[in-house]
Amino acid sequence: MLKAIFQFLNELYLTCFTLFFRVGIYRWPLHVEFSKAAALVTLIEWFILLEIASWIDICLGTRFLLNVGKWVAVTAFLALCFPNYYVLVIRGHGVRFEREFNKLEKSRKNLLVASFIMMMLAVIAFFIYTKSTYQSFFHIIPKSGF
Repeated sequence: MLKAIFQFLNELYLTCFTLFFRVGIYRWPLHVEFSKAAALVTLIEWFILLEIASWIDICLGTRFLLNVGKWVAVTAFLALCFPNYYVLVIRGHGVRFEREFNKLEKSRKNLLVASFIMMMLAVIAFFIYTKSTYQSFFHIIPKSGF
């Protein structure tokens, strides 16, 4: 059972890459499209990490994790981009899955696309909820003299 869950999550990850690649296909050279798709997958992961960091800050009552500069955030995002790019493009797992995506059973393909859409809606809704909660929580707490 656990193996099937991990396989489904792996296929969902590869489906994200495939769908992001196919959104802009043939507008740029192929290596740029693959890079863009890997960056968009990283963006989803980035939003999830921001949500987790926000809830940790709320639970601890501090603004420690999200109180970083722009360059630190950009560097952290790029550091998260490189493993995705390596796995999806350089190692070829994402590229291979993208080429085999049309050969999947129609029911499997529909399940993966529907799961991708539901995941995107869930990430967006939870991000909006987390941002609202984070802002209201820290507006209630008086600011310290630091």
